[in-house]
Amino acid sequence: MKKITIKNIGIGLILVLLVQSCKVTQDYARPDLNLPTEYTDNPITNNGNVEEIATYQNFFKDDKLISLIDKVIINNLDLKIAAEHILATEALLKSVKLNYLPDVNLQVSAGVQQLSKNSMMGSFSSTKLSEEYNFAPSVSWDIDFWGKLEKQREEALANYLSQAENRRALRVQLIAQTAQAYYNLLSLDEQLRITQEVYKSMKETLDMLHVQYSVGDVSSLAIKQSEAQLAETAALIPEIKTSIKAQENALQTLAGSYPDVVERVNSFTNASFLSSLEAGVPTDILQNRPDVKQQELLLQAANARVGITKADFYPSLKITGQGGLNAIKTSNWFSIPASLFGTVAAGLTQPIFSKRTIKSTYEQALHQREASVHEFRKSVLTAVEEVSTSLNNINGIKEQIIEVNKRKSAMNKAIADAQMLYKYGEANYLEVLTVQQAYFQTELAHTSAIQKQINAYIALYKSLGGN
Repeated sequence: MKKITIKNIGIGLILVLLVQSCKVTQDYARPDLNLPTEYTDNPITNNGNVEEIATYQNFFKDDKLISLIDKVIINNLDLKIAAEHILATEALLKSVKLNYLPDVNLQVSAGVQQLSKNSMMGSFSSTKLSEEYNFAPSVSWDIDFWGKLEKQREEALANYLSQAENRRALRVQLIAQTAQAYYNLLSLDEQLRITQEVYKSMKETLDMLHVQYSVGDVSSLAIKQSEAQLAETAALIPEIKTSIKAQENALQTLAGSYPDVVERVNSFTNASFLSSLEAGVPTDILQNRPDVKQQELLLQAANARVGITKADFYPSLKITGQGGLNAIKTSNWFSIPASLFGTVAAGLTQPIFSKRTIKSTYEQALHQREASVHEFRKSVLTAVEEVSTSLNNINGIKEQIIEVNKRKSAMNKAIADAQMLYKYGEANYLEVLTVQQAYFQTELAHTSAIQKQINAYIALYKSLGGN
């Protein structure tokens, strides 16, 4: 009987080796994306280093901003939380990676049974007290008959990597958010400078009006109008200063620090970014986007899930074995070879009827995979749209800035002429107040246009996937 059992098990193992190549699961294949040949009016090229374009150290040209981003990446609490979630997923991945190995357990037990004299067993037994001692390692091994275990590892790995891409997406978002907040802070600095400059000019005009009023050249109405305009401008200064402090606090929070002053450059209008983008964006850049990578990894996980559920239709083979020392007396427990025992078994299980559970689960996995295909294509479509929009916004804002600069140059000359003409009595106070107000609005419009351009470049960095 022992020889027959070993022989049958040997035959079973041979059959396993023969059918190992008969996998019923399907390997992942990327769907056809049909990428466009150009971003509307912007060419797509295959030239250029994707990593160079995507790296924030190369994209942004402000050393103080780069230092601030470095601090955010190291200290931001949201990134640290995401990192812990990844480590938790990694712990699960380590377990699934070894699912092809057998389970090995050790059983050590000791038992004593006292039989009742009035029980059936006790009435026939001369010995009412029985003992049993057991020391037995056991092995249980699920044979990967149809590639199911391999697909489980593939699914776990894809889910783990998708979590990593999710953290990278958060990292890109934080970099873009930091850059936008930093340049918004510079914009507020510029607005404060302009407001204080206009306030000074209006104050000089008011002082001249007071002199003219004292000699009867202007009425009190001119004084009141000038004072009202001066007060309106002065009220903006504390408001801008409050916004500056709030923006500094927000940046420090992003960097995981308590409120403090943010080091920054003095010039807002000299912001520069990676210039090689004007020659075209490489087609490979889309693959760098974390959302696109994440959706493709989720698609791979969904494809693996289909293989797992399909393998449930087929029989599974499980080999178990146990051996060790067994005795009814402690004095004989470790007596070798008298106390040695061993068992080996192999079982083949084929699902017959499961209330349609297996088929329903398989169909569900198929539909989820198709949904993942659409999600992947949607992420690529969104990536192309965002890159195209960002490039077009940059081009449009460049044209807008040209016109704003013309207006700014005209108003710079107008404000100088108005003050000179008023000083020599060639212009009245209303003309001077009107020019001052127009000059103020022009300077703010110029600042706003510069900020729009900066935000467009930051949006382009984010749409390219960042790094």
